[in-house]
Amino acid sequence: MSNKVTTIITSDKAVANNESRLSICLRSNGFSFSIISLSSELVTFGEAEFDFNLSLGELSQAIKDFFVSCEISTFGFKQANLIVHSNHFVWIPSHLYDSSRDRQYLRMVSSPDLSLGTFHTFVSSLDSFIVFSADASVVTAFKLAIPGIDVHCQHSSIASSDIMKKSVGHPLMLMHLCDGVGDFDVFYGGELLLSNSFSVNNNQELLFRALGIMKQMHIETPDMELAICGNVNRELFGFLQHYFPNVTLYSGRVVTSNNPDFKTLPTYRHAIMLS
Repeated sequence: MSNKVTTIITSDKAVANNESRLSICLRSNGFSFSIISLSSELVTFGEAEFDFNLSLGELSQAIKDFFVSCEISTFGFKQANLIVHSNHFVWIPSHLYDSSRDRQYLRMVSSPDLSLGTFHTFVSSLDSFIVFSADASVVTAFKLAIPGIDVHCQHSSIASSDIMKKSVGHPLMLMHLCDGVGDFDVFYGGELLLSNSFSVNNNQELLFRALGIMKQMHIETPDMELAICGNVNRELFGFLQHYFPNVTLYSGRVVTSNNPDFKTLPTYRHAIMLS
């Protein structure tokens, strides 16, 4: 597979790298990326098909060449984030966390592929670390190509300060769908109550998981909100409305732009990257 841009939207406003944030969200066959200014203006959005089956050196160079072809320098961003999708993760409160025990933490809750790398990131909104597994070669290639990039998984991106504030007054279950996996995170009172991922094959399985979590966490209240994002379509949205009183689309942080083409962007599909 050749490396190529499938979607690109750019603003005509120039923003220096040191005044913006680069976010890259990996998929099985490529990635999406965005550049957002410190004033929350969306400067660039792109989607790409990408071949990750290269040696470490080749992959790192291919990432650099790709962004050069998009006229994007990979140096000097105020912040740069790489978001991977991981089904093996665990949350550890910061006062209990010991970085030397990352693999041990994972083995306590799951059976991760030992050929994968183990990573962690601090989530300030929860005062906790999340430890997760991911393809070490791919992550290292991005680290070499984009100096200073931080690595996150989908659950650490979901647990944003905006979501915490949104959940203060009512229970909120956030459902994210990607590549046959449903990620579920439950928030209430500004706290994270549950975080899990399940393989799902159809809408009925998603419903089964969502209803089971709702009952397990005792959040069956009239004001409970089910916020969904990722690979969501009209059929699924309508289907869930039959079972939950308040279903919404979650699009991450609110961003602005001077390019009207951004208004056609289904931001709820990229909420993990835009959070």
